[in-house]
Amino acid sequence: MTPRRGAMASDAGPPEDATTVLEVDDHDWLGQADWIIGGEAARRARRQGIYAGYVLLLFAAIYGFPLVQALFRTTDREWLRDQVASPAGLAVITAGVVAVLASALWAGRIRGPVVPPLPWIDLVLAAPIDRALGVRRWWRFAVIGLGFVGGIVGLVLGSGLAFAQVTGAVAMGGVALAGVLIGLAAARLWLWSQAWSGPRREGVGRRPWRVPDTLRTLHAEALRRHSANTSTLAGSALTGNLRSARLAFAPAVRRARGSRLRPGRPVPVIVRRDVLGLRRQPAALLSGAALVVLGAVVVTWALTRAAAPPIAFGIGMVPLYLGFGSWAEGLRLQADNIGTPSLIGVGPLTQAAAHLAMPATLTLGALGMAAGLHALAGGAWAGRSATVLAALVLLVALLGAGHLLAAFRGSPTAASGPTGMVLWYLRPVTLVVVLGAVTCYVLREGLVGAGVGAGGAVAAMVGWGLARVQRLTHLHRSQEA
Repeated sequence: MTPRRGAMASDAGPPEDATTVLEVDDHDWLGQADWIIGGEAARRARRQGIYAGYVLLLFAAIYGFPLVQALFRTTDREWLRDQVASPAGLAVITAGVVAVLASALWAGRIRGPVVPPLPWIDLVLAAPIDRALGVRRWWRFAVIGLGFVGGIVGLVLGSGLAFAQVTGAVAMGGVALAGVLIGLAAARLWLWSQAWSGPRREGVGRRPWRVPDTLRTLHAEALRRHSANTSTLAGSALTGNLRSARLAFAPAVRRARGSRLRPGRPVPVIVRRDVLGLRRQPAALLSGAALVVLGAVVVTWALTRAAAPPIAFGIGMVPLYLGFGSWAEGLRLQADNIGTPSLIGVGPLTQAAAHLAMPATLTLGALGMAAGLHALAGGAWAGRSATVLAALVLLVALLGAGHLLAAFRGSPTAASGPTGMVLWYLRPVTLVVVLGAVTCYVLREGLVGAGVGAGGAVAAMVGWGLARVQRLTHLHRSQEA
């Protein structure tokens, strides 16, 4: 760094009462620090980001657009147009947008959009420079990435609707623009959530609606915590050790701390323990309820409407699976402590079934209420109530089996590689979504033979999940011996 205009220097040295002024340009200083700390890392990161965007655009053009177009073309055009413009369709679209924005708020508490590496936090942000300039690069990466992803999703959906002649060509650009705006709004909420979740710096951020002021509120200690969370997430994902991630991000218990379990028989005590766990974690209770209600409305709507596209079953199964999982924390805790001697007096299979009792009951109740509301709204229930109820029961059993496979999946093989790791993660939810969609579809169409086969497949999946519990328990005990 060199003295600029205003710096006083001479061969004889400054007078004793003179003051040496050193003016430093923050941009130049940050550029020098970036080269010293990161070298070519920043340039490589930009190239990797551009390549990731290119790959996403390529996949959207090759796979996304043909799939969406085929889905809309195989559906009755007039019926689909009426459903999209109906109050129920608008409510579902609004709920999806609200879910995206709420997810951004939740993610900002754990890992925000602005997470510089630890050397940058300790060596650069500790210097007397403008904090907004110091972290601006990571914010730009996040906002450009979310806007681009939202635009791609909106473009795929809008072009699929336009080419299927459900909407006009103008709507294609409108939906793409809406996707960009949703992505930008999610980025802002993500940043605000990160700023609010940590200690704020005094004297800055008095105008939180301005991005630079929000960036200046980011505290170095909070940035270190988010950087550590990033390392924990990456390590857990690469090794398949999901327990470490759950332990690292589990919120502190601040509610119902004075409540205690009442003594009783083993199975009721396990169920009461799960209920107490949800009382102490209201966020898991509320998020699970929102996801289950959303999935139940979509699935039961498709069950009671003969013209509904089959893909609606698969779409509804995703939030059902996630919401059921929010309520099944007790099952995951049993899997985390697998192999240890049982202190409650029941075997692992009975304990796993008891942990599934509460989420299964809540999910079945949500599905039944949603089906009843659709019946009051004019759903096709005449002579089909038994079929709908059978589908709901099979869905709850399938969700329980999927979470048995997810909780007791064990560890991935060492030679699985990135693709094998992704498939290892997605296997339970993929089986649940595909089998659930097929089961609901064949029951709605009245295909008796196919329905019996789908019921047998659900029963086989339940048996597979219970076998995984038994096998993993014996495997851990044999290793300890």
